[in-house]
Amino acid sequence: MKIGIIDDDIQFSEILKNRIKNSNYFNGHTIDVINDHFQSPNLQDYDYLFIDILLVQDNGIMLAKRIKNKNTKIIFVSSNETLVYDCFDIHLYFFIRKEFYEDDFNRLLMKINKDEAENNKQYLIDEKNNQYIRLIDIMYIQSHRNTCTFYTKDHEYIQYTTLKKCSEDLCSNIAFYKINSYTIINFKYVIKINSQNVTLSNNQCFNVSRKAKDLIEKYHTYRRFIQ
Repeated sequence: MKIGIIDDDIQFSEILKNRIKNSNYFNGHTIDVINDHFQSPNLQDYDYLFIDILLVQDNGIMLAKRIKNKNTKIIFVSSNETLVYDCFDIHLYFFIRKEFYEDDFNRLLMKINKDEAENNKQYLIDEKNNQYIRLIDIMYIQSHRNTCTFYTKDHEYIQYTTLKKCSEDLCSNIAFYKINSYTIINFKYVIKINSQNVTLSNNQCFNVSRKAKDLIEKYHTYRRFIQ
């Protein structure tokens, strides 16, 4: 795991580095502190980036927008908590207030633990062969007669079941939503959405049923949850 701190406040960046280093989750991993020349390092390589929004020589939000690696978890750090409202178009993972960094850092660790537990939840796809797939890997599910096909990025899994049963098992999880009578999607993979169509990251496009009236509301609930 690679962690980066981007902050021109040298004193605070060292305090934050020590707090990260001494935590159980980040302990033993590489921590880079960048106090200037913010355009130089390759920020795509980091798993976690703690970025001060108000940099003297740069803008933390603009730096974050240039990070194309969606696996990089961006944590903004600022002495002005109202700046969180400027971050809505960023795939932001967390926001730490410098004045309350200790409390907020503890809340960050709680979120990481909760997210990892959620990411490791599994679905029994084949009871006979004891085969499971992670919920987070399921992009969408489609039914055909008496089977459902579970699509991930690399594989397709067929199970003899109904979409109704899949919906009962999965749609209590806020990531999953039944958009029509034969399709359940995972909000994690949505790149475009409106009341009529949903497009996933593999460019697969689906029509939305008229019955799916709360689709947009559920999607925004999911987005708020993961941030």
